[in-house]
Amino acid sequence: MSKESSFTIINKDLEGLFRKLSVYTDEDLNKKINKNKWSIAENLYHLWLTEFITIKYIKKKTSYPDSLVNVSYFSKIKMKLLELIFFTGVKMKAPKITYDSMPQNIEIKKLRETWLKSRKSFQELVSSLDESILKKGILRHPIAGRIDINMTLQFIKMHFHHHRKIIAKLESKIKSN
Repeated sequence: MSKESSFTIINKDLEGLFRKLSVYTDEDLNKKINKNKWSIAENLYHLWLTEFITIKYIKKKTSYPDSLVNVSYFSKIKMKLLELIFFTGVKMKAPKITYDSMPQNIEIKKLRETWLKSRKSFQELVSSLDESILKKGILRHPIAGRIDINMTLQFIKMHFHHHRKIIAKLESKIKSN
């Protein structure tokens, strides 16, 4: 799948989710349904923060193109394993950096605006980079290892869909209250 197609899909997914959640108040979306689990707003914040950290990392790594390495066959296998993990819904502990700075109360409208800006910045970054750089291991994923831009976009999509399922379950509990 082309990078452009991947961005089209993840952009539609993002807009669709925000549209679906627009009927709820910030209070509803910040409500903890389960004591030790994230609220809908916290799931959204985690998704945005993961993507934001990814963008920062890619900007840094691609500013030193000579230091980039090829994607290993082992990383490709681990990416397939990650895909299976997301598909089955197995729970994994997120890296601390992707939730450590979670605010107490998240303003959804502000988060949406911030996310759309960072997504646009991500697309512009990818468009500005030479294809030879994008085929290298531009991101170090904690499980898959060094992955290229297509694998990165695949991860963002899988990660989003994984959390969208969680959000749908939480949403059904908000509706029933």
